[in-house]
This record gives sequence, structure tokens and C-alpha cells, in this order.
Amino acid sequence: MPNMLMRALRKPVVRLAALLAAAAAQFVGHAACAAAKPPIVIAHVAPTTGRFSLHSEADRRGVEMAVDEFNARGGVLGRELVLVSRDPTLDPGQAAKVADELIARTQIGFMVGAISSGVAASISAVCQKYGVIFINTNSSAPSEAAENAHRTKFVFDANAANYNHTLLKYALSRHASKRVALLTEDDEWGRSSAAASRPYVADYGGTVVGEVVAPESLPDPAGVIAQVAALNADVVAVNISGDNQIKLFAQIGAETLKRQSWVVGEVDWEDLYPAPGTPRPLFGVTWAWNFKTPGTAEFVARYRQRYGHTRLDYPGHVTHSAYLATKALLAAIARAGTTDNHAVIQELERYKATAAERMQDAPAFMDPVSHHLQQSTYIATWHPRSDHPERGLEVLGHFAPEQVRYARERTTRLESLADTPHYAP
Repeated sequence: MPNMLMRALRKPVVRLAALLAAAAAQFVGHAACAAAKPPIVIAHVAPTTGRFSLHSEADRRGVEMAVDEFNARGGVLGRELVLVSRDPTLDPGQAAKVADELIARTQIGFMVGAISSGVAASISAVCQKYGVIFINTNSSAPSEAAENAHRTKFVFDANAANYNHTLLKYALSRHASKRVALLTEDDEWGRSSAAASRPYVADYGGTVVGEVVAPESLPDPAGVIAQVAALNADVVAVNISGDNQIKLFAQIGAETLKRQSWVVGEVDWEDLYPAPGTPRPLFGVTWAWNFKTPGTAEFVARYRQRYGHTRLDYPGHVTHSAYLATKALLAAIARAGTTDNHAVIQELERYKATAAERMQDAPAFMDPVSHHLQQSTYIATWHPRSDHPERGLEVLGHFAPEQVRYARERTTRLESLADTPHYAP
């Protein structure tokens, strides 16, 4: 009898031990699985000080929203996404050092951002050397998709050549003599944008009567404004970026803007919203918060729930572009089923999006030759108002991708995939 009692008491203990052993094995299995799947580290690089600081913050917000959406669904390939941020400054040499350190020491998986086209060119050269995919979210020099293009770089913003294609045609159609003055910022974006504009001027029957080159710092716009006035032009093609736009147009009278057609290759929300009383002429955008396109209202609501208490409480096309560019990268990794750069590059080269997915009026697609996203562009203007500055933007027209395509991109030469180093973070 005692032996039977001992055997009966021993059975629950044996079952408990078996359960504990199974649980321990399961825990070890999960731990091993977690150890085998380290996070995917994405570096956001954009100048956090200087004249593009607000643009960089807007860009980071778009990247952050996309990363958080994917993490809420379990990350990518079962791996958590970790976002790190670095300031490359506006010095291309320093930007190259930052990119090299992020890859060689921090061992990031992918890089996004830039804002400044000169910085983007420098960073992308380093990324190509290592084989790291770089998503240029918001640098809009035409050269980014031409002479500074790389196999590992994908450019998601429209560039000044796309915008000026239609802006200059419209402006020149309003004048008989068609005299054009170029006002060019002395940096990669300004020089590249002005160079891309010259053929359009000729195509539309205009003549470039002079070019005024403005210093990148633009300490006082009065001097360059006087030089432009001396050219007696009908149209002024402005390629001035960032906070320099605010400085420039704060000193240009309304009568001047009525008498001459001033057009700006691109104006970001971050150039408009902080200066609601500063007039602006015609300019180009790719998206605006008040579009009636599918998905826009929902995206704006998510943004405002998260950032509605900040200085930039409405999103502009910088945030929109960064958000969709980052989503495109993460979706490409998921489709490839690997982080191997060659496989992800091929997926990005096949990227297509419906108008609804882009919150625009026409489908968009990645040009596999230039690695530049071909997308809708819009002509817009600004009505200064201080009571509700978010309502100051008015969109006047839409142009489908093929209407504004930059012809030079058809002959872009990228490094071959075979000559691009393998990189699988």
C-alpha cells in the first residue's frame, strides 16, 4: 500500500517536470530564434541645423511613421526595425565621413534621407562603395538622377527639371519677348536645376538674357534682386532653396511679381508655412495636405494626431515623400524575402504604385534606368494669410509623370549589379 501511494504522488511531479522541461525548451527555442534575427537598422541622415533643419525634421517624421507602421505589424522578415538619426551637416566632405562611419562602425542596414542634393551625392557615393541601399527621400537636383545616380540609390522626390518643364512653358506663354533671367543658388541643386532649365527655355521660344548666381548662404538678397532687375527679363526662373526662399521673397514687392513672371523650381511646405505673410509666385509640388485624393485625409489625420502640437502641425510633401519612400524600401525587402541588396535593388527597380497608393492623381513608377521615381507634379501658388496659414496653398494644375519626364534620365548610366558589392545586413 505505501508503495502504491508513493507511485500515485510521484505522477503529478513527473507531469509537472515534463511541462517545465517543455516550457524551458520552448523558451530556449524562442530565445534562439530571437538571437538569430537581429534588428534591421535604418539610418536617417539629414542636416538638423542650418537652413534645412525644419525640412529634415519633416523628413524624419515621414520615415518614422513608416517604420512604426511596419513594426506594429511585426517588423520586416520577422525582424524589428530600428531607426537611428545622424546629422551629416551641409558639408559634402563631412557627410561622406558620417556615411562611412554609419556603415563601417555602426553597421547599419539601409540609409534614407539627405535633403541637400550635394550631401545626397556625397553620401550615395559612399553607399555605392559598400553596396548599401540609399533611399534619397527629398533631394531634388536633376543631377541626382543623372550624373550622380548610382545602382544603390533610389530618388523619390520630383526634381526641378520635372517642375520647370511646365512652369517655364506656362510663364513664357504669357509674354511676347520671352526674355528669361536665371537666379541660381551656388550649390548642387541650384546649378543642376538652372542647367536643366536652359533647354526648356529654348524649346518654348525664350532667350536666357543672363544668370545671377546667389551665394549659398545668401546673407542679404538685396544685391541679387538688384542684379535681376537690371536684366529687364519677362520671366525669372528661381532656383533658390530652403530658408533662402523666405529671405528672398520677403524683399520682393507684389508689383514686381505682377509685372514679371517669377517661377520657382520647387517650394517645400517648410518654406511656406513658417512665413505665412511672405508672397510667392508659381512653383511646383508633388502633394499637399488639402488634396482630395484617396488616402490623403487619413494620412493627415494620423500625422496630426502625432505631431499636431508641433510647429509643423500639418504635413507637406517632404513628409509625404519620406513616408512613401520608406514604405517602398520596407515593402521591397519583404517581397525579396531577404535583406540582400541585389535582391532588394531588383524589387525597387520594379516599384509601381497606384494613384490611390501615392495619394496623387496618376500612378507612379520607378525608372529602372535612372532610379528616379516618375510621379505626378502640380503647379501651385501661395496666398499669404496669417489666420489659417495652412489654407494658403492653392493647387492650379496637375501633370502626369510622362508629361514632365526629364529626357536626360533616359541616358543615365548606373553601375552594373555585378559591379555592385553584395551587402546583406
